[in-house]
Amino acid sequence: MKRSLGLWIMLLAVNIVFAQNPAKVTIKGSVVDTANMPAPYPTVMLLNPTDSSLINFTRADEKGGFEFKNVRNVPYLLKISLISYQPQQMLLPANEKEINDLGNVPIKPISLELMEVVIRTAKSTLSIHGDTIEYDASTFKVPPGSTVEDLLRRLPGIEVDADGNIKSQGRDVNKVYIDGKTFFGDDPKAATKNLGAETISKVQVFNEKSEQAKLTGVDDGQKNKVMNLELKAEYKKGAFGKITGALGDQDRWAARGNYNRFNTKEQFSLIGFGNNINQTGVNWEDYGEFKGQNAYNDFDSGDFGFNSGSGMRFFYSEGGGLTSYFDGRGFTKNFGGGANYNFDNGKKSKFNASYTYNQTDLNLDEYAFRQTFLLDTSFFNNDTLSRGEYRNNHILNGRLEQNLDSNNVLIVKANARLSNQDAGSSQSQFFSNNLEKANNRLSTDNDSNRDTWALTSSLIFRHRFKKKGRSFAFSAAFNQNQNDLDERFTTINRFFTANTFTDQIRQLNRDKNGSDEVKSSILYTDALSKKWFWETFYNFSQSTSQNQRRVSDPELNDQLIENLSLFSDNKLVYNRLGSGIRYSHEGVNLSVGLAALQYNLHGEFSRDEDQPLVAPAVDRTFTHVTPNFSADIEILSNLSVNTSYSYSVVAPRFNDLRPVTTFNNPAYRSEGNPDLDPELSHNLSAGMYFWDPSSLSSMGLSMDYAIKESQIVYNQVIQSDDELGILSITRPENVSGGRELSSYLWMNRPIIKTKLTMSVNGSLRFSKNPAFVNGVENETKSNGGNISMTLSATPNPKLIFSLTGDLNLTNISYSIQESQNQKIRNTGIDGNLKYQFAKKMFLETNLDYNIFRNDRFDFKQDIPIWNASVRRIIGKANKIEMRLAAFDLLNKRLTINQNGSANYVERRISNTLARYFMLSLSYNVRGYENKLKKNNYW
Repeated sequence: MKRSLGLWIMLLAVNIVFAQNPAKVTIKGSVVDTANMPAPYPTVMLLNPTDSSLINFTRADEKGGFEFKNVRNVPYLLKISLISYQPQQMLLPANEKEINDLGNVPIKPISLELMEVVIRTAKSTLSIHGDTIEYDASTFKVPPGSTVEDLLRRLPGIEVDADGNIKSQGRDVNKVYIDGKTFFGDDPKAATKNLGAETISKVQVFNEKSEQAKLTGVDDGQKNKVMNLELKAEYKKGAFGKITGALGDQDRWAARGNYNRFNTKEQFSLIGFGNNINQTGVNWEDYGEFKGQNAYNDFDSGDFGFNSGSGMRFFYSEGGGLTSYFDGRGFTKNFGGGANYNFDNGKKSKFNASYTYNQTDLNLDEYAFRQTFLLDTSFFNNDTLSRGEYRNNHILNGRLEQNLDSNNVLIVKANARLSNQDAGSSQSQFFSNNLEKANNRLSTDNDSNRDTWALTSSLIFRHRFKKKGRSFAFSAAFNQNQNDLDERFTTINRFFTANTFTDQIRQLNRDKNGSDEVKSSILYTDALSKKWFWETFYNFSQSTSQNQRRVSDPELNDQLIENLSLFSDNKLVYNRLGSGIRYSHEGVNLSVGLAALQYNLHGEFSRDEDQPLVAPAVDRTFTHVTPNFSADIEILSNLSVNTSYSYSVVAPRFNDLRPVTTFNNPAYRSEGNPDLDPELSHNLSAGMYFWDPSSLSSMGLSMDYAIKESQIVYNQVIQSDDELGILSITRPENVSGGRELSSYLWMNRPIIKTKLTMSVNGSLRFSKNPAFVNGVENETKSNGGNISMTLSATPNPKLIFSLTGDLNLTNISYSIQESQNQKIRNTGIDGNLKYQFAKKMFLETNLDYNIFRNDRFDFKQDIPIWNASVRRIIGKANKIEMRLAAFDLLNKRLTINQNGSANYVERRISNTLARYFMLSLSYNVRGYENKLKKNNYW
């Protein structure tokens, strides 16, 4: 009794003490060095004394002053981090007054401390050094089994959207390194979706200079936001990985795995997958994520000078490295995998090689409704498509960087792709007039096989002279492409008014397209003074191609159908010489330049390889002068503005220059135009960017405007035909008057630091594109905008939640038939939740609700997609994970596309994978970190 009474008295005394303390306090102070001088811009953090997790943070000002306003009056661990100084930490008990003034808080230079002590205490939850942010990954708690992507969602200042795209300080992260080395090329999601969060020690985000700035040592204002994931020491030796297998109802199944072995000089990784649940790449997330995309970037191009590149699309390419393209329509079965190897001795040599393979087997059924309108009438087309397609890709990448000495570097790169596509489709097009009276049905069957081979290779040599700003660079490249297509094509046309059939058309198409390109660039830069720099460059390329389209009749011993066949022998020579002056000083980068370019195009066209020309050879020369201006200005260390102007010249494609008519579908024919001129446009851009390092909030605004002096558009002639019903003929022409304007606004700001963040993204877009339909100009205007807002909450280590609202508006108007104008409205709400509800049990759920509206067709469609899963970590070593997942619980999934073009409006609806359930089992080679024992809240 006495013991109980004593306990009650003690608790009452504690309550009285805390009752006397204010609920909220302001903590402030000034960071100084050992000489009592201000220490500028340190990172100051409030940590949980129990587990050192981050609660709040700020960045002190230039005098070392910091302040935390209206924080909870509870005990904190105050930690201060500043480069070249030993981190300082101190325990702050709850305060009796509303203002807790710490006065001067001293920190000691590293040189005054033993290095062993520094290494032991230098660990900092968050530190900011210039434009580099570094996070101690171990202090941000995530559930066992989480990926790096899950970890990134908890880091302040970093955004990860539903597709896994990463932003830091409002800017896209386009490259992710592992211990400073590339991982499966430059795909940022290869690492974030496949490596476990438990493997990461630090996350570093910084601006990477352009290749030219690295060479010259002169800032050119061009920077790329990149991320480096530093592995924990125990994962830099030995192997780690994860294997997952899953089975579901409706014969659904999935499997994937990864294996990694890293050391200080080498990295080796294997990734593999297989499934029939529409996951077409190795980058798909765990079953609680449900979404995924792919990105690929390359930052060391050998095309020197402003507005690099020849301005002509000459080579065929398809898909990405680790994924096979899939737009969400239909049902797929998929297999794939890859291997990645890195070698970096830290001094002279860096080598990366990767191989990836993927294959997809697609089955698609789609319904489309299109209304095509002319000057005073219109007609309708109801289109039913059934398609089966098998495609595979082998991709091999290699890159060697050799530092010959401190002033010379050699880079050799190669990329090879071997692809195959085997497809069969059956299409029925039902045409009716403006009174919706049936006119004819065109049925088409097409079986095709495509084989593609592509090689891109380049060599880049860079030399830096002793004088700052003086440098020389040379590049040479060879690219090759072969694209062979075989098609068996059958059509039959039925007219309902006369109840007759046209003759059935059967034809065999064999297309062989091969191209070779050699190109080279030279760049020389020099310093005119400490602030002014001069550069000059020369670009050369020569491309040759042979394209053979041989159409024959399979019922007449493959006799050549001459009026549908075409052989072309093409050559393009491109030369560009330019020069510019740059001013670079204290964050101000201004550049102005001028270049002269010339295209020489020569094309010969005949019905077959050894037959006479069907028309005089196309022999065209285009010469233009292109100015360029850019400005990047850092008004403050965290506020910058930029603007640029360029004049774009894009040569016409040889396919558009051909002097004959070609077609597959007899109702849709395409003519060439040998008199085409290049596309010319004035391009302006401007932007503003602000970043607040004290809160890691960011805001930005950008705008792009294009004035199309001459653009290539595809004019149409649409007419009645006795045999075909409706015949459409397109012909490329040069027209002027096109305009495009797009603007983008973003903002990311923590509402409660480390707990609740809000991000807002908005865009406006306007375009005006003229074209001609039956000789009458039709000006198509498309105006629209998008706004989305996301709230991301991480209130405690057990819970992560996000909610996104999105509104898309598009207005399309036409000058020849205003009655066909339409307003497209797409609205969506997307919510995601991950919650630990028991010691080793986790709930993950996602609701994506999309609303489609088009008043022009009285179209209304609501599609709610709800996914959920429960998983459990099993065993003392935490190596096994079991998950039960339900996808599309409401069984509502459809794929809907709405769009409008020069003279038609269209809606397409496709079935795709709907409700199913899966049970999966995962095994982690190393096991998940046993936080269940380390922390009482797991």
